[in-house]
Amino acid sequence: MSLPKLTFLLTLVSLLTIVVSSTQQINVNKCCNIDEELLIDKKPANNDVVCIKTNLPWTPTYYNQSLPPPNKFVFGLPKTWKINNNKLPICSDDNVIDIIINRSANPIIIWSNGGAVLGTGLSFYQPNTFCADKNAIIVCVPKKNIANHAASTTRPRIHRCCLNNAVFSNERNTCENVKDPEDISKKLMPINSSSAEILPGFPTCANGQKYVIVGDSNNGVLQSDGGLIVDGINLPPLEYCVELIKELDGKGKIFACSEHAPKSNPKKPLDYRFIMYPISFLISAIFLAATLGAGWLLPASHHVLHWRCQTHHVVCLMFGDLLMAIIQLWSDSLPEESCKAIAILTHFFFLAAFFWLNTMCFNIWWTFRDLRPASLEKGQETLRLRVYACYAWGGPLLVAGLAAILDHLPPQENYTFLRPQFGRDKCWFYGDTEILAYFYGPIGLLLAINVIFFVATARELTCGLWKGEFVKSTTERAALGRVCLKLVVVMGVTWGFDIISWIAGGPHYLWYATDLLNALQGLFIFMVVGWQPQVRAGLKRLFNKNPRTNAGRQGNGLSTTSHGMPSMGDSVTQNPSTKTAPLETIC
Repeated sequence: MSLPKLTFLLTLVSLLTIVVSSTQQINVNKCCNIDEELLIDKKPANNDVVCIKTNLPWTPTYYNQSLPPPNKFVFGLPKTWKINNNKLPICSDDNVIDIIINRSANPIIIWSNGGAVLGTGLSFYQPNTFCADKNAIIVCVPKKNIANHAASTTRPRIHRCCLNNAVFSNERNTCENVKDPEDISKKLMPINSSSAEILPGFPTCANGQKYVIVGDSNNGVLQSDGGLIVDGINLPPLEYCVELIKELDGKGKIFACSEHAPKSNPKKPLDYRFIMYPISFLISAIFLAATLGAGWLLPASHHVLHWRCQTHHVVCLMFGDLLMAIIQLWSDSLPEESCKAIAILTHFFFLAAFFWLNTMCFNIWWTFRDLRPASLEKGQETLRLRVYACYAWGGPLLVAGLAAILDHLPPQENYTFLRPQFGRDKCWFYGDTEILAYFYGPIGLLLAINVIFFVATARELTCGLWKGEFVKSTTERAALGRVCLKLVVVMGVTWGFDIISWIAGGPHYLWYATDLLNALQGLFIFMVVGWQPQVRAGLKRLFNKNPRTNAGRQGNGLSTTSHGMPSMGDSVTQNPSTKTAPLETIC
């Protein structure tokens, strides 16, 4: 079910409950005591619920219909709630107790009025018909075919994953309502299930295990105790569910916890993105480290302002690439706290890389503006570097620090700030709204400014040199063209494709080329910045055992001013004719 539809239905039901709600405190039942939480690795039997001690307070996420979107989901306990600890729902003879786990495929939404709704089928539970606890609720659900109550208590029970009039969508990983439900008993139910009692809900998996499909429901054989045998796998009672798959033309499948998956169980199609991208990030980090090493071979350029900004940018991008590779390779296996810490650090280093890139673009434009050759004294250069550092470190600290603080604030009822929600779904931002506010928004603004600097710089070069009398030969024009092409890499113009792909969406394969281009950014930076003739000459001197050659090492260093661009590498930027030529451009 789409988010707009879900929001509309939640709002509609909320308005109905407001009519019957009173101004007094709302009684909400908590399944366990205040210092306990529900053990959800086993289903309750004979109304027995297992609670375990915990040091963490119960802070549910509830839906507040009075708040404006998109802040209707609030962390914490409303002031209007009166919590009744250790109180299970009292089920009538026509109902049976059941536990429902809060999962992405089967979400549970509690609202400020005390009711609860099951997102997959939008079944509503009144406050007195359920109790809530961490990651689960215990509810009273109606029995099926209760003509003979004594017989019903001994019948095997089968869980159907989704509720009535809903099927499971593999593509969206959740249940979806169907407009015209048909008789699905023949498609869905296993053998020997004619007298079984059907209950809604996914199986309860211990230790946060994921669901896997272990076989076709038609091939399963139901046992008298509620267990199921399918393809040689013996599934214990209530540790599986059956459901139709939307993408398989309504074919019934058996869902079970991953511990029951056979070794040879076919896996989902491999997503090559999560192989290509982390490998590309690691390759990029290696070449960025090589770029730093290449800079060590050019001691004459260490005082250059552009080189210093470029070094900061390369260091931040290298750490960002390394951490992003870790996220994409091991996000599912990282502990929650480690996951959040890595997400915060990755956020900071990528922001810092783009802020330093912005200072580089400004510095390059300032150098080539109107082709005015200029140099800075050491004191002026130090002052400008300090200004750049305050901007390039202060901006990321402000944005990433604010995101980290908001993400760790204690939950409050009137909390209206947007949390990044690091680690909630993966070791990164939770959704599009969060990543837009804290990542793509600031980066998009910086990239837009960088493009302006790039266009202005390229215009000065092409209009001031190419069309002028300073660059006449074909060789010089080709060299100038290479400089402009290198500016695309050095000024990070290609990062704009990352923003465009995120906004446009569409099939992933459409963006493979641009995504890999950005993931391998360190390789291209090394080709432009690190693998220069001066670097290769420095390597030869470093490994040359001839003492005469090494004696002349210090005299052959790269000569450059504080505004020189050692990363350009083409003689056209050092052409002496530009110093005696008119400063005005032709365009």
